[in-house]
Amino acid sequence: MNKFRYNPETLVFEDVGKSIRRTVRRVISFLLFSFVIAVIYYAVYSLFFDTYSEYSIKRENKILAEHLTEINDRYRKLHEVIMDISKRDTNIYSVIFETKPPDDIFAETEQSSVKYESLQTKTIKELVLIAENRVEILAGKSRIQSAIIDSFKNTVNSKQDELRHIPAIVPIKNLHINAVGASVGEKINPIHKSLQIHKGIDFAVPVNSEVIATASGTVKDVISKKFTTGVEIIIDHQNDYETRYLYLNESLVKKGTPVERGDIIGRVGNIGVTVPHLHYEVRVGGKIADPLNYFFMELSPKETLSFVKASLDKGQSLD
Repeated sequence: MNKFRYNPETLVFEDVGKSIRRTVRRVISFLLFSFVIAVIYYAVYSLFFDTYSEYSIKRENKILAEHLTEINDRYRKLHEVIMDISKRDTNIYSVIFETKPPDDIFAETEQSSVKYESLQTKTIKELVLIAENRVEILAGKSRIQSAIIDSFKNTVNSKQDELRHIPAIVPIKNLHINAVGASVGEKINPIHKSLQIHKGIDFAVPVNSEVIATASGTVKDVISKKFTTGVEIIIDHQNDYETRYLYLNESLVKKGTPVERGDIIGRVGNIGVTVPHLHYEVRVGGKIADPLNYFFMELSPKETLSFVKASLDKGQSLD
């Protein structure tokens, strides 16, 4: 359809026809308007909703963060296990071999230590390389540890007889942690209500609970003090080790009787002013030793720590 424009000079309507310039102008205006509308729509949408790429990045970051948390937790647990092994090795070397343990090959160095915070800035490729490096380090340390173990096998074999005479177990079978009383140190005496040196560790157990020898040896003496400490058994384990078991109602061994580790030697009595209990002592060279340091053959490092904590919580002895 043709378009007309009124000409005031000629006072007639003139046929305008189609203008290419006008058409191009209109097309450009339409495209520009559409582009502006699209930009505004995209900006508003992005403000309230994630784009597909943003969603993918956030999802990948979430998965990576969860994976890093898992790695950190596994590494922490492995570190705790290694520290427990290290503590137990130290105790075994000092008590059994009477020497210092070799250098701690599992000690964490600055080069091998990777903080969890720094892992968050690493790429997946870098994390894989770090993990492989950790595995290689632990594998190398494990080989060294195996060599160390092989090196003192002969020492262990030569000390087999001596090991039998070291008090290394709990004197009550299947002892519950709640039964652990005060250990060596200044404790409040239940009778005098004053601080006194407690020479052993108490175990609050029922009357007639079986008491066992904690190492092989010979019964040095059996003493009966009916109104004070009840029946007391003293065992000589050779190599300056001696153990004492007090507050028993009966002894199943006599002076001079040879005993082996785990033999039942007596039963707990209801003696004293407190609850029925066993008072157990360890002496080395005539000096008082903390029995908690001599349960390594039966208790794990974690259980030993529980025993130590339980004994420290008890400010009063049972005798």
